[in-house]
Amino acid sequence: MKKVYKISTIIILFLIIIGVLVFLTIPLYKTNSDLISKIYQNNKNKNGFENDIKSLLKAKSDFYVYNALLDKYNTQIPLSSNIPNLTDQIYEIEKYSGVKIQSINYKDINIQSTNNTGNKEQDVIGNIIVDLNIKGTYYQILTFINTLEIMPRFIKIENISTKVFNETGGSSESTSSTNQIVLTSLITFRTFYDKTNYNK
Repeated sequence: MKKVYKISTIIILFLIIIGVLVFLTIPLYKTNSDLISKIYQNNKNKNGFENDIKSLLKAKSDFYVYNALLDKYNTQIPLSSNIPNLTDQIYEIEKYSGVKIQSINYKDINIQSTNNTGNKEQDVIGNIIVDLNIKGTYYQILTFINTLEIMPRFIKIENISTKVFNETGGSSESTSSTNQIVLTSLITFRTFYDKTNYNK
């Protein structure tokens, strides 16, 4: 009988210990589960933040690329005729080449195009005709023309007429290319600007 009592007591104590352990383990398990869930969520948020940062860095890089292209295109085809700036560029080329500019004339050409419905509409690209009268040696004029052709702004040279300069005020036709002979040259070129109204 005593043995049965002892065995019963041991079993009861064992069950009590197991119950206490289970009671203590459940909150710990719950705490660990919450901690694991938070860690998982933090890792997920971290991955999301990293992806957002990568997207922002790519957008920033794209912005600088497109902004550089916009600056380039705005230089090639400005948003307005910007005659003063064009004049400054021409006089800079004059200083570089050594020629003397006698006169500059500008003419804004109004070009209309026909749309699909047959109606006439203004062309979004403005055209400016520039007539330049310059004086210099053959190589100075050649340098001026070559530099003019590679200037940042788009231009199209349409006509060049060159004569030998006469100190008495006249000029005569000449085919000489000697660098000592002073020539006068009439250069006609076309340049462009963007007439689009982006404030609409």
